[in-house]
Amino acid sequence: MHGAIVSNFKRYLDEFLGEGTWGEVINDAGLKGKTYLPVALYPDGEMEALLAAAERATGLRRDDLLADFGEWVIAPMMQMYQAAIPAGANAIDFLLNLQQTHERIVHMKDPSASAPAIVVNRCGSDLVEIRYASQRNMGAMVPGAVKGVAAWFEEEAALLACEPGDGEEVRFVFQFSEAHSSARQAV
Repeated sequence: MHGAIVSNFKRYLDEFLGEGTWGEVINDAGLKGKTYLPVALYPDGEMEALLAAAERATGLRRDDLLADFGEWVIAPMMQMYQAAIPAGANAIDFLLNLQQTHERIVHMKDPSASAPAIVVNRCGSDLVEIRYASQRNMGAMVPGAVKGVAAWFEEEAALLACEPGDGEEVRFVFQFSEAHSSARQAV
């Protein structure tokens, strides 16, 4: 798991549940004393342990926690990797190039690392189908992340369909529109 995700998960929990929450979560996960740097890679099992501990600490279901975190994490990630965002892009353009951008970022740290398979297809002027496949089982982040991407580009995304695919794949369909309010998320 990329350290940018894990370190932002800490920021997310601190922001919504208070500064002491991370210490409780990391202890409950059996990772006491562990520090996560945004520029490093960590075993996927550690993120799973942190998610399970956060689930217990918050009372939220894993998928709800991931969806909320997915929406929240986009603004800091977009700021961190702003140079990788094509000038003049909109949410759909960004998503259509997401797989290659994601792979480039992941492989900068470790050429042997595996990024989830994210296949994005335009299905009309405002519709996008996203197929997410990964052994990490983090597909629940996708709806929140897509909403976060839309907000970054001052747009809105409505989830029209979510269904399991083959094996570890999940399929989503989103409809995009201009946002009713034009405020970008602040980090």
